Amino acid sequence: MRQRRRANPETHEQLEHRIREQFPALYITLVSVLIGLALADLVADARARMELWPLTLDTLRTWGELTANLFSALSAWVIYAHLGISRRRIPAFADSLIAFTLPLFLLILNSYVGVTPMWKWLYFASAFLAFSLATTLWNFHILRLETELASFRRLGRLTGYPMIFITGIPFYAMAGWADQSGYLPPLLETLVAWIPAPSALFTCFIFLREWRTAIDDARHADESNRR
Repeated sequence: MRQRRRANPETHEQLEHRIREQFPALYITLVSVLIGLALADLVADARARMELWPLTLDTLRTWGELTANLFSALSAWVIYAHLGISRRRIPAFADSLIAFTLPLFLLILNSYVGVTPMWKWLYFASAFLAFSLATTLWNFHILRLETELASFRRLGRLTGYPMIFITGIPFYAMAGWADQSGYLPPLLETLVAWIPAPSALFTCFIFLREWRTAIDDARHADESNRR
């Protein structure tokens, strides 16, 4: 009777390498699915309860909040998907926490789109930016620890795209307080509701520009080392 050959056991280095290689794809898939669910919930809410026509100050405000949530989800996906592509490491609990909590904030924001008074949506918008800033600082910490991502440390500058989070947190908190206190007239409510959408697109633009520059710097460094 032939004896079966026993497969060589996987070494610790091989196991770690396999996990590192699979982590980016798994992380991006998870973030994409959860943010996709948040967008599906936003569309379902828009069809079920939001009044979007005819155009008045109230419906314009609802459109502003709707586009703000839409582009905030897009911005979140762009940032975390590209950071996930860039890293190959052993996942930590913080990675799962970020992946699940971020869409949760978007789902909460969805429930307050088109709701009067507006201050609840503004407070949650401020909380969403605060969480985004905290996760950004965590990613900066990871970038500093990984020597192979030295060129990506330029993303860790607070004067880059995180500045939008830093300025937006107090702005929306103060706007929420003003609206709750009755100091924000309908016209200003509408104007405030339309600020997040271009801000989110601007965040994507700054991040992608810095990310692309980091890729180019890494390529130039490799070429210099080969010479």
